[in-house]
Amino acid sequence: MRSRKKRARVGRKPGSKRRKYSDRSYKARAAPADAGRLKNVVPGGGRVLKKMHTEYPPITIGYLTSRKDCKFEWFADGLVRELRLVSEVLDTKQVQVVVVDTKLWPYPDNNPEQRKKQFKDIVDERFTFAHIPPKPSVWQGPNRLTQRDYFCAANSRNTVFAAATGSHVVFVDDLSVLLTGWISGHLHAAKHRYVLCGMTSKHRNLVVDREGYLVKHDAHLHGIDSRLRHIHEDGVRDCSAEWLYGGTFSVPLEAALQVNGQDEIYDSQGGEDYDFGIRLGRAGWSVRINRNCGTIESEELHHVESPMVRLDKPVSVDGPYSSNTLLNRLLRNNNTWTIGNQFNLSELRKQVLSGEEFPVIAQPDRHWVDGQPLREM
Repeated sequence: MRSRKKRARVGRKPGSKRRKYSDRSYKARAAPADAGRLKNVVPGGGRVLKKMHTEYPPITIGYLTSRKDCKFEWFADGLVRELRLVSEVLDTKQVQVVVVDTKLWPYPDNNPEQRKKQFKDIVDERFTFAHIPPKPSVWQGPNRLTQRDYFCAANSRNTVFAAATGSHVVFVDDLSVLLTGWISGHLHAAKHRYVLCGMTSKHRNLVVDREGYLVKHDAHLHGIDSRLRHIHEDGVRDCSAEWLYGGTFSVPLEAALQVNGQDEIYDSQGGEDYDFGIRLGRAGWSVRINRNCGTIESEELHHVESPMVRLDKPVSVDGPYSSNTLLNRLLRNNNTWTIGNQFNLSELRKQVLSGEEFPVIAQPDRHWVDGQPLREM
């Protein structure tokens, strides 16, 4: 194990062999943090208990994608590795993976059955997972009111919340490589019941081995997580609630239900993550960040397929655009509940877990900025 003074530091020259995001250098930090007995140095800076599968609560991991080649194998192989590293403190049966995938929509260009088989073969019974499309939305999918599909991250994440069986919900974007210690950071958050902001940087030409390790990449300076410049120590620290964004984060399910999930008024434009963090903080939940809980995403693969359309309309007041307007209004009030969701997430979750289908919704049917009918968009 490396001494503390030899650990990589933020601010090294891009491409240095001892960069913070050199995955191999974090192999030793593979177990969740807890006060007590020594086993490994860990992201929380503490110790772990051995052979105590009840020590950590069950978790649900949400993996969201709308890409044909989303590199799901990177995630799957990395997750198996991460679960193996914490096997003495976590039973893998306590981990549920929910893949929310727009390629399961019955579109002419999609082949849902082939897609399901592809993902099932990649998983190869190594962990429990469900593979489902996003719940019905007015902005995307076969039940949309619009003429084309729009970006709807809030809808997809609320789909995960509704299907979750774990008491702590972790999210990770597609095209991601899990760095060693990723699961440890989220397990620490699960046990101690706080909202965790992970770190995500985007680099080029990723080479990933069959255990999900990042073995080679070309550094992309502009893709480095901007929050890293403010964090100079390993481990967990408190942070601003507005820092809840990026390619991986986690939240207690109770917290998500308390604020009614992510606000789908941001669907079609983005900004739902900042809003979510602010409302969680107002509701009394601790928001923390862990520079040892990270992912690396492929920069160039983000541009291979056409992304979902985003529409940030100009606004005459509180602007200049709709996403700015919503966040400015949020900062001037004390809201913790969503303003755009056409459902109560707790009730929706009960229905879904009892075996009912997600309901089809038909509202809103106009854009909130200017009243434009969605059928024209």
